[in-house]
Amino acid sequence: MDGNANQNLAQFSLRDPSVIAEPWAFYKALHAAGSVWQDPGTGVWLVAGWRLIQEILRDNERFSAVVDRPTLRPGGVPEAVREIQSTSVPSTPTLVGADPPVHDRLRPLVNNVFSAERVESLAPFIGGVIDGLIDKFIADGRCEFVKAFSAPLPLIVIADQLGVDRDQIWKVKEWSDAIIEILGLMGTDESLVSCALKQKEASDFLLGQVRLRRREPVDSILSALANTRDQSGAHLTDSEVVSILTQLMVAGNETTTNTLSAGILYLARDPALQDRVRAASPREMRIFVEEILRAESPVQGHYRRAKVDVVVGGVAIPAGSVIHLRYGAANRDETVFPGADRIDLARTNAPQHLAFGGGIHFCVGAMLARKELTMAFRALLDRLGNLVLDVDEAALERVPSSQHRGLVALPIRFTARS
Repeated sequence: MDGNANQNLAQFSLRDPSVIAEPWAFYKALHAAGSVWQDPGTGVWLVAGWRLIQEILRDNERFSAVVDRPTLRPGGVPEAVREIQSTSVPSTPTLVGADPPVHDRLRPLVNNVFSAERVESLAPFIGGVIDGLIDKFIADGRCEFVKAFSAPLPLIVIADQLGVDRDQIWKVKEWSDAIIEILGLMGTDESLVSCALKQKEASDFLLGQVRLRRREPVDSILSALANTRDQSGAHLTDSEVVSILTQLMVAGNETTTNTLSAGILYLARDPALQDRVRAASPREMRIFVEEILRAESPVQGHYRRAKVDVVVGGVAIPAGSVIHLRYGAANRDETVFPGADRIDLARTNAPQHLAFGGGIHFCVGAMLARKELTMAFRALLDRLGNLVLDVDEAALERVPSSQHRGLVALPIRFTARS
């Protein structure tokens, strides 16, 4: 990489609120510089190329998913946070943060619980939730979309599967947001202590539910995981089940919430696109969902650690280095997705995006998220017309995270369609 490229990239930081809000110029600069760059502030290597990331995701021999994330935060994690964590359910690497053979033991068991049949069986419930939420605000002609729809929809679905009463869904959101803030590596010491307490509260609740459902099984994802047995016939440990459920709780609402909000923002910006999607065939609606996932990437990336000295895109990276696979940049890779900044309902390779990761760590809840998104966008466009923003777009606030991309709020106006 030449000096000019390094200088150009040095102006960006993933902790900068302006880059979090609009990372696209940074991503273009990364691609122009060769798609591999070491952040001088953190020492972390960023990989932006779609093909390079795919190679790393499929190479579990040389790249590990086990990364000590707290060490990536400037100043590390406050001792008070570690003290709180020491009194909680022990942290156990399971899905996203585990390598084979641990991952290989657990993933098939979770796949069985998250089967296509189970997801399809949830469709009537999801449809009822969607219609019920729209019924509450449609007569008003306006709403704050995150609070009214994009947050509660996946919260209700995942909370139902975790044994949380519907009037407590915002407690799940509070827990999830706390974990997102911890993962985002941007919180203050004080906020991280508060988040750690909420994470402990979530873990304690889930552990109680696991023990309850081992005594009194019901038809839910939590109950199925609590009672599943591995290849040796043994139950998963309490910490393993809680770890898996925590990941499902966070991923099970954040991805859908942020993609729904992003999709409505795109539609409100562009009346012509709104008309095309409203008239879309089932196939085109599925492509629209994939295009929003690709263009926005609600999960902007995941970390890997080089187990050995490696060469990525012609760049030598030493063993032990932390590598950030920047899915958000890969999903705007023009060599794979021409016209990547555009939502294209004719894009034939739209599902090849990395919004759900890839390789053995591909998101286990992708089928459920796609089901929720497809059903929700169809219902919203069938029932709401003339969607527009109810605030200047410059006033929209982004969730402060280097890892996740979402809107804090999205005020919209619309007309009810007959």
